Formats: sequence, C-alpha cells, structure tokens
Amino acid sequence: MDLERRLADHVVVSDGAMGSELLARLPDAPRLDTAALEHPDQVLAIHLDYLAAGAEILQTATFGTSRPRLQRLYADSETESLNAAAVKLAREAREVAGVDCLVAGSIGPLTGLLDPDSPEDRALMVSALAEQAGILAGRGADLLVLESFFRLDELELAVEAVRGVTKLPVIALLTFPSERPPHPWAEHAALVARAAELDVQAAGVGCAPGPLGALEILERIPEVRRPLAAQPNAGMVVYRPGSRLLSPATPQYLAQFARRAAALGAALVGGCCGTGPEHIRAIADAVAGLKPQRRRGAAVSVIEAPEPPKRREPSSSLATKLSEGRFVRVVQIDPPKGANSDRIIEAVRQMADHPDVDAVDINSNPLARLRMDSLWLAAEIERRTGVETMPHVTPRDAGIMGIEAQLLGAWRHGIRNLLAISGDPSQLGDYPGQYDVNQVDIFELVRAISRLAEGSDWTGNPIGDPPAFNVGVAVNPNDDIEREAERLQRKVDAGARFAMFQVFFEWGPWERLLERLGGRLPVPALAPIWPLNSHKLALRLHYEVPGIVVPASLLDDLERAGPEAAEVGRRHALKMLAEAPQRAQGVYIIAPFKSPERILDLLG
Repeated sequence: MDLERRLADHVVVSDGAMGSELLARLPDAPRLDTAALEHPDQVLAIHLDYLAAGAEILQTATFGTSRPRLQRLYADSETESLNAAAVKLAREAREVAGVDCLVAGSIGPLTGLLDPDSPEDRALMVSALAEQAGILAGRGADLLVLESFFRLDELELAVEAVRGVTKLPVIALLTFPSERPPHPWAEHAALVARAAELDVQAAGVGCAPGPLGALEILERIPEVRRPLAAQPNAGMVVYRPGSRLLSPATPQYLAQFARRAAALGAALVGGCCGTGPEHIRAIADAVAGLKPQRRRGAAVSVIEAPEPPKRREPSSSLATKLSEGRFVRVVQIDPPKGANSDRIIEAVRQMADHPDVDAVDINSNPLARLRMDSLWLAAEIERRTGVETMPHVTPRDAGIMGIEAQLLGAWRHGIRNLLAISGDPSQLGDYPGQYDVNQVDIFELVRAISRLAEGSDWTGNPIGDPPAFNVGVAVNPNDDIEREAERLQRKVDAGARFAMFQVFFEWGPWERLLERLGGRLPVPALAPIWPLNSHKLALRLHYEVPGIVVPASLLDDLERAGPEAAEVGRRHALKMLAEAPQRAQGVYIIAPFKSPERILDLLG
C-alpha cells in the first residue's frame, strides 16, 4: 500500500530518532552522518527495533549526508556510497522483519552551512539537495522526508530541488526552536499551512518544540488540502559522552500526545530527537485502529499585526567619521597572552591623548594562538581609557549562539564596532583547522550580526533591545582578485559597513582590486600600515604567513640596512601613511607587539 492510501486509511506511525539512538547505543560519540558505513550493524538494529515496535515508515540514516554536510567531515567523496548504504540497510530491515513498511529517504536542511539569502548559496543548496534526493530515489526509497527545516523558504527550495529529480511522495516537516512564552503558535501554524500548499503528500511539524508545542500548532492550523504530520522530539534531550542518553518524555506521555494529535487531524505521527523504540511502541498502541479525523478549520480571529521592529542603525564615532568621509586612523594591537591586561591598558591610555587615534583594533587569537578574549579586552579598554575599540570576532572559536551571546554582552558594555573575520586556522595535528568550530562561514556571521540590528537572532527568534554594530570585514588584495572582489561584495550584501585590507607594502594590490571593482569600492576601506622593524620579520611574513606579500625591493632594503632595518621600515611606513589619504578612507597601523605605545612615534 502506497503512502497516500495509507494516510487515507489509518493513522500512520513513523519511526523515532536515529541520531539519538546511535548516541545512546555506541560507547563513544560516533560520527552520526557516516553511520551507515561506519556502524551498519547498529543502524540495522535500530531499524529492526522500530519495525518491531509498530512503525510502518522507516527513515534512512541520511539526515546529514548531503554533500555540504559531509564536506565538514572530509567525507564528501562518500556522498553517494553513504546514501546508498543507508537505503540498503532500511530495505534489508524490511526484508528481515517481513513487515509491510515504507522506506523514507531522510533529507536535512542546509541553512547554517549555506546561506539561503545568497543567490550563489541557493544554487549550491538546490544542487546538493537534488543530488541527495536523486541518490535516495535511485537506490530504492519509497518516499522522501524533508526533516527539521526551520525556514519555509529553504523548504520551498528543497521541494523544488527534489521535484526536479523524482516524483516520489514527499513529507515536509518544519521545526520551530523553542522559546519562552509567549509562543507564536499561530504564526507557526500559518507556516505549516503554507508548507501544505507545496507539491508534497503531507506536511507538518517535527523535532522542536516538542509534544506540547506540536499540539499547540496542530490546533491552530486552518483547513488544508494535505494530510498533517507530527513527529516531535521527546522534550529537551541531554547527551553526555560516556553515559546513556535518556529522554525526558515517557512512552505514556507520547502515547497521550499521539491520541491528541490524531484527534486534531494528524494522519502521520512519530518522533524525533530522544524518541526510541519504546516510545514508538506506545504511540502505535495508542493510535491502533484510528482513522484520520476530518480536519476542521481552526477558529480565525483577525488580529492587527504588530509593526515589524525598526532596524537600528550603527552609531559610533568611527561609523560617523566614515559616513562623513573623514580620514580615520586606527591602531591595531594584540591582546595579552595571560590574564593581566594592565600593560595593554597603559599603552592605550597613552594613545588616548593623541588626536590622530580614532580607535583601537583588537585581534582575536591571532595566528590561532590563545590570547585574552578580544571582546572582553575591548570593554575593559573603553571603560578604563575612553578610547573607542574595534574587536575582531570569528566563527573559528565558537558556535553562532555563543557568538551572539557574547555580542549581546559586548553591546551592553559599550562596544559599537566589530571586525568580522574567518580567522587563521588552528595548527593542531596534521590538518589545519581540524579542531575549529566554524558552525557558520564568514558570510553567515556577518548576516547574523546584521540580523541582530533587526531584532532577531540567527534562527529568526525575536530578541530584546537590538544591538546595531558597525561591522567591518577583511579583504585580501594579495589573493585571487576575482575571488576577493566577489567575496567582498557578498560580505557587503550581508551587512558589512566598511572593509580593512590585508597587509600589503605597496599600493599595487590596492589598485588592482579597485580596478576590478570598476574604480570604486562598495564601502569605505582602511589600508594597512606596518612599520617593519627587521629583515627577519619581513622574511617570516613573506614566506610563512599566508596572504602577505613583502615586495622584493623592501626585502632587499631591509637586508642591506642591517641593524638600521627598523629605520628603513619606519620610513617606508611613513611614506605609505602620507599617500593613504589620496586612496583610502583611513588606515589601521599595526603596533609593535611588545610596546604598542611606540606606534605614536609614527603619528608624530
């Protein structure tokens, strides 16, 4: 019996979670997205347990096996083999159990890895989703499940991508990250109703916000043409490596949920995170013999829509000067290696008395080496010296929620300027960057910071008092000019207000990028000024630091100067500084690492 006939005949029971079951059954945290190849016996056992519990839809272990997700595990070359193996395991479970069930190819969202607001990333999404759907369909899946999409526009994109490669039935599930009351249940219900208008066989809610939240949403969905589905998680699931994962929701609790969901019109019930075979058994027993209820239209009351929050514009001394076209001078410093910031504070206090210092730019763990947090140091500098700061933020060291939380605190302490950078990759082990977080890329980081000014976090949840940072980004004119020009424009489109150029020691790279952009930069830009103090430093920068080029003529001059190399570096920096106002809207001057106050000698 195919999916549509099952949904019309009786309340269909889907299986529960695959990921949390793997976490609970394996002693060490596995790579969940590669489980079909690395832990096939466990995947097969989970499928068999769900069939024994009464499930008639088995979802494959492929939620995270699209090519972009696998790239993060250096396993994108296994995209086809992983998806094919997962379908084979589900089909094998059906044959072993002798149960009349359907195999559903699971496909997860890509928002967070790719930006659905970027035309380039949207094209990559369509390609990746279509590729995965084509493999799943070609290897014998009976239907596809688009799981846990938290943006309707990406879900629409996914349906379009799937329909380009297969006519298999599709179940579309939206998820709504839980928030404190008041919950926008009616808004969530309206989104599910819109999902039900897509070219799918069923639509509903999965994963968050849990059983009660799913019921609240079901209750408010107006009459729709498609069958409704409800596959919530089992409450807030906590996992601690080395200990068994336990769900807060009991089987009895989910049985009550299933009966209520069926009464509200759900034709398909199951579970997500934390839902195991015992929960599915209780759900199957609870809805046994039930027919899908005719969906009654929810009572509709007209409520005047609240005005969308007004975007707050950046307000800082630096932002004002840049918007007015005034030439600015920023001093770049490194945070201390230890917990004592007094030496840095004293150096900046001396800069505070200089009329040509507009702000202090603070690196974030430069060269991926541990130093004091740039946001904390920025707040301390502003509190103790009054000098405006520009701390760096990077997705290398924290997840997006952690970054947003830090930024809320930074705003509260007076930070108004930021430089968003990718950050140097960590050098631990054989693979640079292997232990970095990078939950989002630089484009999504800039967009997330920009969204804060609109009153919402990265996932779209409203926040309170919105912070509006003056966000800058980095651009490297020493790299591939075409690539850097395109990346700079994408950063500007995401919300960047100004740019800072990677270190260079002659104006050629600046001019080449400017020419590529038609003679005009899209945002105000700051040029680098670095008074090199030795030939040895110049050699290290040129040959050992990616993205920095020291001209051969300057290398030769520094080498010939011998013990007077610092004076040569100083004169070269003064020349660049004198020429900067004819080209850039400002400069950032890299201070000596051990004595940052000595940069004042360059400013006079």
